Amino acid sequence: MSNFSGPGLPTSMGGAVDLSALVNRARQQNTAQDNTANVAQSASGQNNTTGSTTAAAGPGQTGTVRVAALVQDIAPAGLAKFVKVSEKVPVLVEFHTVRSEGSAALSRKLVAEVNRRGGEVLLLRLDGDSAGQLVQAFQIQGLPAVAALLLGQPVPMFNGDQEPEVISQVFDKLLQLAKENGVSQVAQVDADAPQPEEPKLPPRHQAAQDAIEAGDYAKAVSEYEAALREAPADVLAATGLAQAGLLLRTDNLDLQKVLSEPSTTLESVLQKADVLAVIGQFEKSFQALLDTFEVADKEDREKLRGHLLELFKVAGSTDPAVAQARTRLTNLLY
Repeated sequence: MSNFSGPGLPTSMGGAVDLSALVNRARQQNTAQDNTANVAQSASGQNNTTGSTTAAAGPGQTGTVRVAALVQDIAPAGLAKFVKVSEKVPVLVEFHTVRSEGSAALSRKLVAEVNRRGGEVLLLRLDGDSAGQLVQAFQIQGLPAVAALLLGQPVPMFNGDQEPEVISQVFDKLLQLAKENGVSQVAQVDADAPQPEEPKLPPRHQAAQDAIEAGDYAKAVSEYEAALREAPADVLAATGLAQAGLLLRTDNLDLQKVLSEPSTTLESVLQKADVLAVIGQFEKSFQALLDTFEVADKEDREKLRGHLLELFKVAGSTDPAVAQARTRLTNLLY
């Protein structure tokens, strides 16, 4: 059987695994769907429901699966609704992020390929920055990333943006494995199919998101600060505050000018690190701060450390650059 890490696929596709072994184990044990439902439910705190799809045939049979759309944006709570669907149609799960320019490019390619396949594959889109437990459950190593649900089994596939021809090859291999394991139905868009519920954010979070969409980053910062005063342990609010703060600090900057000019002062180093972060180059951003930290005095070191920790929140704990930078920071401190 085919292997996702076999010849013809680039070695840069981190997280690629042998789907065939996982699928066969899922069929033999006949418990994969329950395990995945539990993963999705524990991450979301929700119970599994029939959701936005219905089907006319079981695994290994031909037929169609009624869906509201071939591409759907869902909250983490919505994933459990598609566990049963993955017994009939392969389900891709895209973990996207606003922190990466490559994420938007990958999304466009995935949507185009799903539509080209005419219902052979479904695509679910999740905000990876807000789905930490599912990111761990799918063994995602960095964002953006693509995983799959096949026979209820969660499977990591690849990280980062890929060329269209590579994405097409991945689809081919996934469909081949699906057919070999009796997953051979086709999704059919039905306007009358139940629509997925819109994810609801807490009021402060929603107000902050609305402010970001309107370009009012100062208001977004204010809303996230208020959310943290009300709930100091709100991790999502802390992450949102870091992201909104970064957007506010870089809002009126000439990014190209900042990147092209030498950094001769502490403020210019902080500014360049912000610009590198806002365009998704976190490794270079952290390096600029750490290089300066290495030769800075005690007072400047504290400013640099605080700024670095703030940008760690923006990048997210799953970004490999964060782990590398944390290690270097620890070595410099001790």
